[in-house]
Amino acid sequence: MAVFSGILSGSVPAMPSKSMSHRAVISAALAHGESTVSNILLSDDISATAKCVQALGAQVDFASDTLRIKGITGRRSQAILHCGESGSTYRMLYPAAPLIADKAEFILSPSLARRPMQPIIELLKSHGVDARASSLSGRYSPGSFSIPGNISSQFISGLIFALSMLHEESRIIPTTEIQGSGYIEMTRACIHFFGGDTAWKDGAIIVRPANLHGANISIPGDFTHAAMYLAAGAVYGNVTVTGLAPNTLQGDAVILDILSRMGAAVEVSDSSVSVSNGHLIGTEVDAGDTPDIIPAVAVVACAARGETRVFNASRLRLKESDRIAAIVSELSRLGADIRETEDGFIIRGGKRLCSGSCSAHNDHRIAMMLSVMGGLCGGVEIDSPHCVSKSAPRFFDEFTTLGGKIK
Repeated sequence: MAVFSGILSGSVPAMPSKSMSHRAVISAALAHGESTVSNILLSDDISATAKCVQALGAQVDFASDTLRIKGITGRRSQAILHCGESGSTYRMLYPAAPLIADKAEFILSPSLARRPMQPIIELLKSHGVDARASSLSGRYSPGSFSIPGNISSQFISGLIFALSMLHEESRIIPTTEIQGSGYIEMTRACIHFFGGDTAWKDGAIIVRPANLHGANISIPGDFTHAAMYLAAGAVYGNVTVTGLAPNTLQGDAVILDILSRMGAAVEVSDSSVSVSNGHLIGTEVDAGDTPDIIPAVAVVACAARGETRVFNASRLRLKESDRIAAIVSELSRLGADIRETEDGFIIRGGKRLCSGSCSAHNDHRIAMMLSVMGGLCGGVEIDSPHCVSKSAPRFFDEFTTLGGKIK
């Protein structure tokens, strides 16, 4: 247990984008020759991806903030992939694994094993693969691959990586509206950087055979992680996050628009974002494409006058925790006027809050949300706060740099 409190203000550098780091490591592993991935942070999730591509045959060396990766050569008889709690690692390597190894086994944490995988399992079965949640065997050929787009964009990203390895053109056909389309565009941009060839045509993604080649790529700053500190700026005073590029493909950059609509002052330069507080008011937030920033939105909503409604957030129930239920239960402990809905929650802000003892639900984003709430409540005691290492091993240092206190 630890108690978090303090009014946050000041400046911190952006953490390297976790989403782009996964994609760069996978692209480099599938490419011929050697690549360097610089400005990378080995959180638990990124370490899982690096170890899994090693298990598939890539050579990976880490020094300072740079990974040197020699691409996979040849086919392996067996690969054992320890995914930990990383859904990105699991889902984005799952379709590629049977094209690299005769048999691939995935070692999953209990929470990761509960995440939905049936759409990609059934799809690969229909193409002749002996596919199960924790194992795969049997190759498949180019063709048409139909999959829903409203459960996880990571299924589509995984197929883009895998189908780029095949010798003929394939099509990925979303059978529903896509949620998280920005993540798919990040995947396409990353694999194109390594020589991939994809295009949208008639509502499908065309994936053409590609001779992926080694490349040197630097990871940009992470808007998802920065969202929590920018929310703190909206609530407490002024926070600047450096190393954020405004011309980003990261969908979570929409946090800037949300904070502006809620009354915060947002200033954007070529390489940083500053947010300071104003007369905060509630708003409506569609979480369909960007569910990971919702804990940050919840912090601001507690300080804002009026009602904030978060909707289209059902995918939050399928994260490390049921994030909707966790946000509602823990903010209620702190005195927030919050009500759960089927696909989100409603917060009536401006209510006097109180200190309390809360659970992080072993969820890194819930732990960070509760930490930043400490200044509004006079202190929040959190169980297992070290779960933040899943995505942000430097979080405690960043928090105290901005004036936060940890006891």
